[in-house]
Amino acid sequence: MAQCVEVIQDGINDGLLQVSSSACDYVLVTQSELQTLSDMSLVNTLNALFAFDLETFGLIHATCLATFVTAHGVGWVVRLLGKT
Repeated sequence: MAQCVEVIQDGINDGLLQVSSSACDYVLVTQSELQTLSDMSLVNTLNALFAFDLETFGLIHATCLATFVTAHGVGWVVRLLGKT
């Protein structure tokens, strides 16, 4: 269970952590909660980097197709002009 803690700095107990209900300077989590947060962060990062975007795929696909058809047509014209 996560708990909010604050650091006590009163000259006697400098750096002592105390559970707080009002201030939430730091949060202490259990090992299993930390593992869950780390796993979810990794999954979210991988999804953001490698997610399949249909709009981008369509744009790239259309560009490649148009380039191929144009280059094929130019090739035919160059071939025909070379024969004459």
